Amino acid sequence: MRDSRRSAALQGALQFVTTSDLPSEHKAILIDVLTQALRDDETAELSRRAVAQAGAQWQEHELAQLRSFLQGRLARSWQHADEGVMQLAAQLHRDPQSVRDKATQLGLSAAVDYRFAKTMEPQRED
Repeated sequence: MRDSRRSAALQGALQFVTTSDLPSEHKAILIDVLTQALRDDETAELSRRAVAQAGAQWQEHELAQLRSFLQGRLARSWQHADEGVMQLAAQLHRDPQSVRDKATQLGLSAAVDYRFAKTMEPQRED
């Protein structure tokens, strides 16, 4: 959101400068500076997207670590499930939702989702 406001502000400033009655030597410099700022922001955004996309692909060692950590675990509560996800996310340098999603894809939902884990527990007879 902040980036879109910045971009809109830079676009507005550029439009103002191009239509203003500033002396030409100052006007050219301001146009160059504003245009470069817009280009830099666009390059940074493209770079962020590329990093995010590359980060979305799981490496084999990450999958092995995820499996070894979650295999055989059963979430005992929502907090227990969240703590495990947060610990793994920190170790793998990934966001918690992507860890949950990948665990679910790998059939390890019971370790990261208490709702699912409750269905796996044998029913107690009182």
